[in-house]
Amino acid sequence: MDKVKFAIPGGSLARSTFEILERAGYKILGKERTYRPIINDPEIELKILRPQEIPFFVSEGLQDVGITGQDWIRETCADVEILQNLEYGRIRIVAAISKN
Repeated sequence: MDKVKFAIPGGSLARSTFEILERAGYKILGKERTYRPIINDPEIELKILRPQEIPFFVSEGLQDVGITGQDWIRETCADVEILQNLEYGRIRIVAAISKN
């Protein structure tokens, strides 16, 4: 089975994103040193991207799921489905997946 490609935001949202994942029971290694941190779930592959790039990567199928701001989804006109409002950061953050 292929791994789930999960795009998470870098920059100011990175720390909060890692905290949410860790509260959900995940352990993440290499948070500060790489754009591909390791998560303790063998079925998930993390990749840190700029939040404004995540809607495009998800809509094009380059990532399976991502966390980004709803503003970036609107601004990029990405064809994604919003799964959940995660309610953190200074703006409204959502999880999204390609409609395909």
